[in-house]
Amino acid sequence: KKETIHNVSLPKEYKPLYMKSDSPIYRNAVHYLKKRRIGPKEMLRYSIGYCEEGLYSNRVIIPSYDEEGKLNFFVGRDIFDSKLKYRNSPTPKDIVGFELFVNWEEPILLVEGALDAISTKINSIPLFGKTIMNSLKRKILEKKVKTLYVALDNDAVKDSMRIVEELMNEGIKVHMIKMTEKDPNDIGYEKFTDIKNLTDETSFRELMKYKLGMV
Repeated sequence: KKETIHNVSLPKEYKPLYMKSDSPIYRNAVHYLKKRRIGPKEMLRYSIGYCEEGLYSNRVIIPSYDEEGKLNFFVGRDIFDSKLKYRNSPTPKDIVGFELFVNWEEPILLVEGALDAISTKINSIPLFGKTIMNSLKRKILEKKVKTLYVALDNDAVKDSMRIVEELMNEGIKVHMIKMTEKDPNDIGYEKFTDIKNLTDETSFRELMKYKLGMV
C-alpha cells in the first residue's frame, strides 16, 4: 500500500525499477544508479523507483520504511543533476531512515544520504541531512545501542563532531570515520569497509583535537 498511517505516500507517478521498461527515463535512472554503485539487487531490496512525469519527474525515488514496513519518508533524486538535486517527501525528517532493515543488536552506521546507506551495506541509517533527529536518538537509547559509527561527508566535520559528542555523552562507543573523499557512496563498499574497520573508537581527547583542528 502506498498510503500509510504516517500520512506519507509515494508519488502517484512512481514506477518500480524492477519492472523493466524501454522508456528513456527508465534507462537513464538505471544508468544513474549504476554510476552510484547501486545495482539490481539494491533496487529490488529498497523498492527504488522513478517518475517520468509530475512533480518528481526525472527522479529516482528511494522509499524509507519503518520497523513495521510502513512508508515513513522518501527521497527524490534528480538523475540529470539539475539545480534542484533533491525533492523529498513533504514530510518531517524526524524518522528512523531505513528502520525496516536495521539490526539494533549490531553496531550502527550513521550516514547523510540514502545512497550512502545503501552502498555501504553495513547496518546503515541515513540521516537525510547532517543532524541526528529526536526520533532516531530516542530509538538508539531505547535499543541500548553499544557501538556507533559516524561517516558524514568530508565537508561536514563539525556536524560529525557534534553528533559524536552528543552520543558519547550518552555512554555510547562512537567511531568517527574521517572521510578522505566526498562521501561513502563515492568511496565504494570495499574501500569504505576497510576504512571503517581501521577506525578506532573516538576518545574525548581525540574529539578535542578535532575541535582544535589538530587532526
